[in-house]
Amino acid sequence: MKKNSLIKIAFGSVPKDGGTYSFYYTLRKEILKYNIVMYCVSVGKEQSELWMKSYADENCVLLAKNTYNVKKQSEEFVNWCIFKKINVVIGVNSEAILSSIPHLPKNIRVISRCANAFDHGYRITLSGGRRVQSVIALTPKLYNDLNEIYGVKKSDLSLIPNGVPKNLYKQASKKVRGAKKHLKLAFLGRLEHNQKGIMHIPEIVKELDKLAIDYKLTIAGKGKEEKKLKKVLEKNILNRKISLIGQVAKKDIPKFFSDVDIYLFPSHFEGCPNSLLEAKMAGCLCIAWKIEGITDYIIDDKKNGYLFKRGDYKGISILIKKLSSDRKLINRICEESIKDAIKRFDISITAKSYYKNIVSVLAKESSDTEVRDWKEFKPDENFRQTGDGIISRNFKVKLKRLLNIK
Repeated sequence: MKKNSLIKIAFGSVPKDGGTYSFYYTLRKEILKYNIVMYCVSVGKEQSELWMKSYADENCVLLAKNTYNVKKQSEEFVNWCIFKKINVVIGVNSEAILSSIPHLPKNIRVISRCANAFDHGYRITLSGGRRVQSVIALTPKLYNDLNEIYGVKKSDLSLIPNGVPKNLYKQASKKVRGAKKHLKLAFLGRLEHNQKGIMHIPEIVKELDKLAIDYKLTIAGKGKEEKKLKKVLEKNILNRKISLIGQVAKKDIPKFFSDVDIYLFPSHFEGCPNSLLEAKMAGCLCIAWKIEGITDYIIDDKKNGYLFKRGDYKGISILIKKLSSDRKLINRICEESIKDAIKRFDISITAKSYYKNIVSVLAKESSDTEVRDWKEFKPDENFRQTGDGIISRNFKVKLKRLLNIK
């Protein structure tokens, strides 16, 4: 490509409340400084039903919105890429986009972004085979697993964490923490336990109450465990020690964190969690379970936050009791957290790293893999569902709805 020419990126995501879209939305504005235009591309009927108009920006694109047929979705995506003169595709976890990779013209390069530390996440990262010319891992765990377990060469791997805009959190970072008699604790995220570990919160609360700690806990988010959570925490909700406030709009997240002393992050597994980066940048004191290569990459234990072995509720409560008596310690840790977040996780750093990676990929020779004919189309095997090839996806969706199966 000619120097300073416009570079166009197709990034697979859906405008809604979630980490992948949040990453796109934040990066798109910053990377434009490098003459790179990012499009958020959603494909197919299922993704159209997830599409939230209130989240969509002017670069969000919805293709093949009336079909569940993966081949038709993939064909429409490839035709759109050709029409828009797309230079690079980052499929993320879009079945249609990842299935289309073998059919993309050779001049369109493919970059993969690994954001989930579980088998399916790693496998879809490798969708596209030799067409993938660079793999971006968000944390050391993802980087190491891809190299050591899934066989990705280090020369094809880049470690680039997510980033958040420091300017959005400038006011929040100036706030003195622990200024009130009670400590202000918070959780922000999806109210479910499998990944986010939300049902650890009531166990932490039990230990805090045993030590008679003066606190207020705000829980923000929506999810399938909400009713169960309310029931378990009913007593503390009634006495106003705990409040569930629902989902926080993206524009209000800096304000939310500005009023938090201690941020609780009980996730079991993650990619590179935006909420933890946001809490650090805002100047909250962060407490998390230790997830090797993920939370211990973001938090330096006892220096700019605290890490505990999963299930150590007593340890967390003893720490919070100590912090309640030592407000200077809270602010010392918070100051270190802000410095570290600015140094490593500002979005300008992320954007520069992506720019270098994209330019490097475009400078390489195009893949020697032949472009596959549409007659040979196969949906990406990592998304295979029971009954595929026998029952249409459209029929399965209607049947699930009829039987009220999620």
